[in-house]
Amino acid sequence: MTPRNVRLALLLFPLIPAALLTVLAQRTKNVPSLDLVKPELSCTQPPTYRVGYQREDNGLTPQGSGFHFQGLSWLQTDLCSAGTLLVTAEGQVAAGAAPELTFMLNSKPLAVESFDRRKTLKLKIPEAGRLTIGYFNDYYFMNARVANLDGFSLAQSACRQLDIHVPKGAGGWYPEANTAVLVSEIPATLVPCGRGRLKFYVMGREARGAFPVLLFEQNGQQLLEKQTSAQREFVQLPVSRGPVTVKLTNPFVGPIVDRNLDVQKLLFIPAPPHTKS
Repeated sequence: MTPRNVRLALLLFPLIPAALLTVLAQRTKNVPSLDLVKPELSCTQPPTYRVGYQREDNGLTPQGSGFHFQGLSWLQTDLCSAGTLLVTAEGQVAAGAAPELTFMLNSKPLAVESFDRRKTLKLKIPEAGRLTIGYFNDYYFMNARVANLDGFSLAQSACRQLDIHVPKGAGGWYPEANTAVLVSEIPATLVPCGRGRLKFYVMGREARGAFPVLLFEQNGQQLLEKQTSAQREFVQLPVSRGPVTVKLTNPFVGPIVDRNLDVQKLLFIPAPPHTKS
């Protein structure tokens, strides 16, 4: 999965049915706890940098002689002496804020530096230890018209099986939450095992002044055209055996706002022996 698709999936995945749309807001800034136990060091010079944590795949990737941060993540390396760290980086400002790097030595804060343009930071490292370089203020927002359908069930039928398929590009299907998310005109398919009443809830996210409109069809006949709103609404449809298609009739995806950071160079200069940095 590409980084963009990973982010889209994270944005679309619902947290709970009553607040499905909160996932399209700013991504959480909660940072996983760091280990406070003083580590055993394994040093090299120049230092070897490794990914300590990334919230999603490809959130932190090597790029040339540096690294590309596009999700909450951090690098780690072991330094066996005091010295000076030179960091050359360039950030992409989003939502009025520049990306920041947080520097910690043995889990103790050293500095927080923002990068709204290409610049080089000169950071004093006071002693040997494990250095963590974290990117904790990631931001990603997609202004899109999104329809959420959840709580699917088939009633008044001799069977209960209901198969749901949301193709690539249409949105996403999350079986654990019994929820489908639609963002395009590509139809999703609901396949009841027999005649009955298809029950579910719908909810929409407004974009460009309008909420999503959903069109349900079976056997070439329109079952329902549903205007969604910010309120979760109950829907039930009389259906027969066979596929029911549902699609957005008014999709909209606006500009994506994405805060990222390119660290182009990391250079550690050890302090001379018997000299405190």
